[in-house]
Amino acid sequence: MFLRKSFLFFAILSTIASFIEASVLEIDIYKKYPSRLLQQLDNSLPQPPQNESVVLYKFMDSEYYGLIKIGQPAKEFKVIFDTTWSDTWVPSSRCDLIEIACMTHTRYDNTKSSTYQADGTVVNITGDTYSLLGFLSRDNFYLPHKNVTNQTFIEMTHMSFKTFAFMRADGIVGLGFQSLSETNSIPFFYNLVRQKVVKEPVFTVYMNRDETTDKAGRLILGGTERKHLKGDLTFTPVTKKQYWQIQIDSIMLESAKKTFKIIGKTAAIMSTSTNTIKGPRNEIMRINNLLNAKNIAPQIGRYVVDCREYARLPRIHFIIENKNFTIESKYYVQRMNFKSMEACLSPFVEEDGDFWQLGGAFLMQFYTEYYFDGRIAIGQTVF
Repeated sequence: MFLRKSFLFFAILSTIASFIEASVLEIDIYKKYPSRLLQQLDNSLPQPPQNESVVLYKFMDSEYYGLIKIGQPAKEFKVIFDTTWSDTWVPSSRCDLIEIACMTHTRYDNTKSSTYQADGTVVNITGDTYSLLGFLSRDNFYLPHKNVTNQTFIEMTHMSFKTFAFMRADGIVGLGFQSLSETNSIPFFYNLVRQKVVKEPVFTVYMNRDETTDKAGRLILGGTERKHLKGDLTFTPVTKKQYWQIQIDSIMLESAKKTFKIIGKTAAIMSTSTNTIKGPRNEIMRINNLLNAKNIAPQIGRYVVDCREYARLPRIHFIIENKNFTIESKYYVQRMNFKSMEACLSPFVEEDGDFWQLGGAFLMQFYTEYYFDGRIAIGQTVF
């Protein structure tokens, strides 16, 4: 039996060899146009992608994250690709046991990576509602199809409990401008361009609100993906190259009977880190009052609306470059379900300061491109 199978195998192999020999393409290198023919043959082969596409996942319609791997052997982390940060960080294996927010997430262990490079510079970052402490390290980062070598990032040894303990993502990959960096290191996207991993200094965010899937859209690094775009794009300049900050001409609320002007010219930051739309206290309180939203959690500043009425709530208009970008309540209300319980949250959250942050409640309806020469392009998303 073995001999019969071997004979059959070699017979097939011989037939294939004869076919290949009879089909060989002979190229005379002395003919007039060999380079053109070779170029045509080369162009017929699959070409490597010029950009990188990362699937975004959502958690309870409030957090959006993608997957990345670090080190060798590569270890996977959930990370928020965050336009309001420039630095990159993940929890460290050197967290103390009392660091609950750190211990409940996937941690990076530099002793187990052969490509780790030590730095050790201590980093202490404190915000209005959080605190972080760690040290700098360098290692290789792996995207689905491409990788970046010697990326500087922070190994966090302290993460404040209130802000990070219940975060689904493990860490953050910052997509802000380098001038925003707390560590004076080269941000992740800058390295993508410097190392020629991607071709163009632009990234694109596309999100959806499909409740039947945990996928929230895509992040395209180094390019665009305009099949998700309906109609034309509106380009607007970045007014301050730290955050992705633009000018809004005005914000209006349209009810069934009347249109209310909420605010005139104001600054707004595009934020891929959250579902909410944050703004000055007085304006946010006015919007929530007009939505008949109730402040049931003053300690976190979240308002709820009636789940039976949420689809009929007012539309909100953001006027940018004299064009109207309208969000509808069936998309902007954050619906949360747990077993038999349901809650519907207003996305409008009070923030200290005089500027706005446009998170997922805005980005779910608008496709956006971010150009590092200082522009953002906004257009209607195809659902």
